Order: sequence, then C-alpha cells, then structure tokens
Amino acid sequence: MNNRAIRAASTDLPSLPAGVAGAGDASSLLVDSAIGHAEKLRRVLQLEEWINGTPETPMFAATRRKWQEQRKRLLGELQLEELNAANAAEPDVKP
Repeated sequence: MNNRAIRAASTDLPSLPAGVAGAGDASSLLVDSAIGHAEKLRRVLQLEEWINGTPETPMFAATRRKWQEQRKRLLGELQLEELNAANAAEPDVKP
C-alpha cells in the first residue's frame, strides 16, 4: 500500500475520544511504561537463561559476552527507571 492510499484510509477514520486509552492521558502513559518495564524484565530473564544454559567454550565466548552486555545494559535501564520513579514520587522539600 502506498503512502497516498494509507493517508486516504486514515483520514476516513474518526479521531479517538479524549478518554480512550492511547489518546495521551496519564493512565495510558503509565500502562505503556509498565509494559515496557515488564518487557525489559522478561528480556533480562531470557538472557540469563541463555547465559546459564550455554557452555563456557571458546566457540560461544563472543555470544555469551554479547548477552552479558545486553543484560547489564537492560538492568542499568531498569534501575534508572526505578530511580526516576522514586524521585518523581518524593515531594520537593524546601528548607
């Protein structure tokens, strides 16, 4: 389907009402954030399973190292998300 056909089809659709999820409201953003967090956790667990299930041989060394780097990066991202959420939950304290 070309761009012109996609635009024509999308202009026929009605716009989303303000209360519909996905319309940019706060609860929609929270759900998207939770889904993203869960997907990262699932990926971390999958990588751990692969790392632990792969023999430590020179043939698999580069692959294991790549998986370990991905796991470390994802854990860092998850930790940053948790820190940002904790900072957002704390009220500003002014002396």
